[in-house]
Amino acid sequence: MRVKDAKVGKIKHCQICGSLNLKKIISLGFSGLCDSLLTEEDLNNFEKSFPLNLYRCIKCQLLQLDHIVDNKEVFHLNYPYKSGITSPLKKHLHSTSSYVKKKFDFPKNSLALDIGSNDGTLLEGFKNQNFKVLGIEPTNIAKLANRRGIRTIQRFFDLDAAKIVKRKFKKVEVITGTNIFAHVNKLDSFMKGIKLLLNRKEGIFVAESHYAVNIIKELQFDSIYHEHLRFFLLKPLITLMKMYGFKIIDAVRIPNYGGSIRVTATLNSKKAVNKNVIDILKKEKSDGFYTPAKYTTFAKNVYKVKKDLLDKLWNLKLKNKSIVGVGCPGRSITLLAYCGINNQILDYIAEQSSSLKLNLYTPSTHIKILDEKNLLKNQPDYALILSWHYGKTIINNLKKKGYKGKFIIPLPNPRIEN
Repeated sequence: MRVKDAKVGKIKHCQICGSLNLKKIISLGFSGLCDSLLTEEDLNNFEKSFPLNLYRCIKCQLLQLDHIVDNKEVFHLNYPYKSGITSPLKKHLHSTSSYVKKKFDFPKNSLALDIGSNDGTLLEGFKNQNFKVLGIEPTNIAKLANRRGIRTIQRFFDLDAAKIVKRKFKKVEVITGTNIFAHVNKLDSFMKGIKLLLNRKEGIFVAESHYAVNIIKELQFDSIYHEHLRFFLLKPLITLMKMYGFKIIDAVRIPNYGGSIRVTATLNSKKAVNKNVIDILKKEKSDGFYTPAKYTTFAKNVYKVKKDLLDKLWNLKLKNKSIVGVGCPGRSITLLAYCGINNQILDYIAEQSSSLKLNLYTPSTHIKILDEKNLLKNQPDYALILSWHYGKTIINNLKKKGYKGKFIIPLPNPRIEN
């Protein structure tokens, strides 16, 4: 059995097992693509938006969108996200190489390949651990990685890309991907490519995905956007890996992106399975993640959060208080669009001076993104923390830089902090 490469547009079957037994969890309306930001000129033109509906497969427990946007449109050449833009992100990405170094024994100059390698921050960690490194990245961020000394091939990863790598390198000891399983629409070609490249005896494939348990328990509905086609529990990850002859030998929960799961897979069927795998599967089942009640409650709570957050924001605006957004991660676009938080509520969004998003506008809600120097100079009354999953770090940093206003944390329970 193999996964079907998904076609662009509406899909009615499970993206892994092919089952037609799908149940809608929640509809978040329509939104523009989270990293297709708008210029001032774009504001006067027709703007694309796409449905955001979350479904659950009753058979394999995969959470997934029911509409796929072309990868070339989602991950366009001028994609503005840089993975190493903040120290927390850099620390999280370097933890992957530290994990591999601690758990496995690879000789010096073994090859580590990162798929969707962005600016090379994750591979930088492997380079520091004496690995040879190679990235695969489809956007122009690949050029930045190459300038930083991280060898990167600019293209999407699939079976054809794997054949190109295979001609240059006989074997790959470590293949990594952060949120790759969430992004890829041609999953069959992707898995065949990994299988072609990986050292069959000692090689490992380390995949990190935003964990569905964290998304549901902590009401992280803002992480549901068009880049993320799938939201994994461990159970469907095991199902997917088995289809291509991989065996998951370890699974650990990590803090990345508000709560992720890191799985390690091998083609060597003789490798022992860590007890962590069994424990996490048991916990998913005992906590009700294979039953509908968990998702019914999630949907009800999301509707309530939307109302509570909007009530807070409009009450402040009616008192003539100024509110500015802080941070513009991809997930913020869903939060803003679903809740109807537009440029009537937020004066602007403040981003770091090094961000590629400055002076652009958010899709759907048309809020301008400015250098955070404006926030420090103008001192708005409230700062809405859109990167709320890094809230403590952001708040501390802004206070150190001299911001004296109050903070609004939107999720999982909207609240105001000094």
